[in-house]
Amino acid sequence: MTMPQQPHPGDAYSNIPPSQPQPWTGADGQPLPPPPTSSAASGGAKDNRVRLIAAGAAVLAVLVIGVVGYTVWDTFVREDSGVAACKAMSEGRQPDGSDDAGEDAKLTEAQYREARKVFEDSRHEKIREHGTALMDIVWQVDQLDDEEALGALAFMGPLGTHMSGLQTACADQGVIVNLNKD
Repeated sequence: MTMPQQPHPGDAYSNIPPSQPQPWTGADGQPLPPPPTSSAASGGAKDNRVRLIAAGAAVLAVLVIGVVGYTVWDTFVREDSGVAACKAMSEGRQPDGSDDAGEDAKLTEAQYREARKVFEDSRHEKIREHGTALMDIVWQVDQLDDEEALGALAFMGPLGTHMSGLQTACADQGVIVNLNKD
């Protein structure tokens, strides 16, 4: 003889209410395996890291290209300001490229600063050294009054040193300058 089956909770023919399933357990009460992690969720973090690394590499590449490009332009393309001053002086003009105003013209402070800056900005050490020193001496002598004209004799030694030094520095760059002409 077979025994009658006992009704189970949740059966269609049972008046026993279904019990609430517990989290992570199936209808039979057995534990369920953990839900699979979404490939989009774990891949999203990897994708974000890859994008961040790629963006950082792109920024670094742009910076490197910019620095190298500027260095090439500054070194090989743009003419050095000191060499340009040497060329201007070899053609009888002022170091800043303006026309020579003659021996009797007074040098203004703005002209002095501009001419000195041309030499200061040179990449060539000797042009920078002798050019700025020569501009300083010319400025100091130019500021002497007529009564102090004999004081200019004190500048003759340094004037000759820096004139010949600047001529040599310009000649090293392929420009012949005659600063001693009348």
